[in-house]
Amino acid sequence: MSETKVKHPVSVEGHDSLEELANAIGTMRYDKVAEFLGYLTQYVKNEAEKDLASGKTKLSTKLYLASEALSRAQEEIDSAWKICKLYMKEE
Repeated sequence: MSETKVKHPVSVEGHDSLEELANAIGTMRYDKVAEFLGYLTQYVKNEAEKDLASGKTKLSTKLYLASEALSRAQEEIDSAWKICKLYMKEE
């Protein structure tokens, strides 16, 4: 029996909670966290564009603002990476 994909799931497969997922991402190297934030930024921006195109202006405005905040967070994490990588051992 095939499982149907939920349009807006409330969890991520392989993680018992969102806190666990956040901790898993948070323990990654900062360059990879920044990369993840870049993907999330683009996803949220794409959703904003779709919502704007379908006339959901209030929702699209909030999503555009969220994508801008995520982009700023990505920039800050990337700046932290540039500081940390000088002290990181090769893995």
